[in-house]
Order: sequence, then C-alpha cells, then structure tokens
Amino acid sequence: MAAAASLIIVTVVLVVLLTQGNDPEPVAPAASSPSPATARPSPSPGPAVPEVAPGEILLEAGAQGLPVFDSPGAAEPSEELGQWSALGSRTTLMGFARESVDGEEWVQVELLGAPNHRTGWVRAADATVTSTDARIDVYLAEREVELTVGGEVSVLSEAVIGEDVSPTPLGVFWVTDVLDFTANPSGVYGAYALGLNGWSETLEEFNGGVPQIAVHGTDQPDVMGQAVSNGCVRLPNEVVTEIAETEGVGVGTPVVVHASRGA
Repeated sequence: MAAAASLIIVTVVLVVLLTQGNDPEPVAPAASSPSPATARPSPSPGPAVPEVAPGEILLEAGAQGLPVFDSPGAAEPSEELGQWSALGSRTTLMGFARESVDGEEWVQVELLGAPNHRTGWVRAADATVTSTDARIDVYLAEREVELTVGGEVSVLSEAVIGEDVSPTPLGVFWVTDVLDFTANPSGVYGAYALGLNGWSETLEEFNGGVPQIAVHGTDQPDVMGQAVSNGCVRLPNEVVTEIAETEGVGVGTPVVVHASRGA
C-alpha cells in the first residue's frame, strides 16, 4: 500500500497546502484530462444551472471511451475521453441537461480540467447511465461541509477552504477518483482524498503539474474553520473517512460548492 501510494503521488497532482506554513505539499494524483498539463487555467465561464439534479445522470465511459460533441446531434466528436482515469477509475461525467434528437437521447455534461464548467454533449447510448442520491455540499462562508444521502444529512463538519489568493472554485463538481491513504493517515492528504473534476482558477500549475482540487483529510483538526489552502477542502481524518466509506459515495458523487448557505 505504501509503495502504491508513493507511485501515485509521483504521477499526478491535486491542489493542497500544508496545514501549517507556506511550503507546498508533495504532489498527489489527479484525474486524466484532455487539457495539457501546462494549460493556463482561465476564468470560469460560470457554473451551469442544472436542469436535472446533481447526481441524477452519471455517464460512465465504455470500453471504447466516451466521445464528446459540441452540440446534440453533431456528426463528429470534438474530443474523445479514455475509458479510465489516470488512477484507474472509470471515466465518469455528470449530466446537467438532456435533449432528444431524432429519437436519440443526448446529455449535456461539464468536462474535465481547465477552465472549469466547460460544456459538451454525449450520446446516452455511448455510456453506462447511472445515478446517485449521495451529495457533498461545501459552504465557503460558513466553512462547512455537509454530506446528504437520500436527502437526509449524514455528516456535517467544519472544514478548511482556499485562501483569498487561491479560493475554492464555485459550482457543481463531482468525484473523479477516491484515493485511500488510510495506511498513512498522518500524511499531507490525510486518510482519504476525493479528487474532483475542477481546477484552481488562479493557479497556472502546482508543483509542476495540473492544479486539480480535492476534498481530503488532515490529522490536524486545529486548522478547521480557516481559509488557508490552495483551493482544496480539508476535513478531519475521521470525517473524510466517514464520508468516503459511506455507501453510495464514490466516483460520480456530486460536490456542490456554494458561496454561502444563503447564496
């Protein structure tokens, strides 16, 4: 487990910050993205307003990957996503709207990498369509994270969020990979890291790689309630473990970042 975790940490990047001080943490895994690792994150075009509830439509890539089109009914894809993420999770996108063209169902999705909230369309027939009733909500003003399952609050916790120069981006995201670090819960990512499809909107790179955001653990609960990360959301180890090990939480789980509970 330790050797595997070390290999993962060398290969890909999640945006995180040491729980104390300004030194960067070692890199950790990020989901695969069609954008090059050196791409400059640009301002978000703005979160989509889903026509369907987050998690209602999840699209898992098949053996041939998942073609993405610019519009429903388009003849040729604009890009092709592979079947697997860089960490071996099945590539999964979240649906935000649906449309029927000539009797064929198309689903609008957001894509992976920078800029956040880029959209495209996929044919439902090209994917395995699933759903989840688990959902993670992050409330920045309150510095709180809430897990609901079936509409019922399962976990509520204080959290660490991004500092002013590298804020946690707003909008609807989803989990691309669940990384188990319980063999070394005192590491910089705590017991678990839930990699998301979103990137920092202020950092061009992080430690030479892509500035992917995540929800992850820490064994220093005294930093809870502070805005000191590079964009990631940190939770106490026991909380992130409870979330990651809740039935129904996994790749595809929506993570909705709000400015506040009243926004």
